[in-house]
Amino acid sequence: MNKLCLIFVLFLIAFTSCDGRGRKHRTNAEILTESNLLKSFSEVVKYIPEHYTEIITDTILSNNFRIKIKYYSLNNDYVSSNNSSNEALVINHYKNFEAKIQVLNNNNIITENIINKHIFSKFENPEFWSKAIMQFIWVDYNASTKTSVNINTSFCLPETETCKDYAITINKFGTIQIKEINLILNTI
Repeated sequence: MNKLCLIFVLFLIAFTSCDGRGRKHRTNAEILTESNLLKSFSEVVKYIPEHYTEIITDTILSNNFRIKIKYYSLNNDYVSSNNSSNEALVINHYKNFEAKIQVLNNNNIITENIINKHIFSKFENPEFWSKAIMQFIWVDYNASTKTSVNINTSFCLPETETCKDYAITINKFGTIQIKEINLILNTI
């Protein structure tokens, strides 16, 4: 019976001495730093846009062309940037976009393609494309002719003013031409 009481007393002393008195006079940040948890609590991760985004455009032109564009965000493909602000590390994940286009002439499908940054890789260095996202895609009504339709797209580096714009010309036979354009006018 004495041995049982002795074991009980030892367990009682062991459990009452582990009450965290050593941490009483330390800040939460010190305790989290000691256990390597501060970084995970001070990180803020944002996805831009937060949710899946999709824009569908169906355009009929007077030259018998019909353009269907489905522009959407890619959930598992993004460009990241890190910003530090007041003890917190903010990680922004900018989702990449792509567009599925279908061009019809006189109600006959002449081309169906997916437009994303990978098909423009010959126009710019790989470093730009690793950081760029598709910003816009639109039908250029003014540049379209009786035998072709123009679609413009813009790729930008997040958090900068650096953008590259391209014109995609599709003729009535489905032939596609891509050229870089400069939409910003230089004034002197």
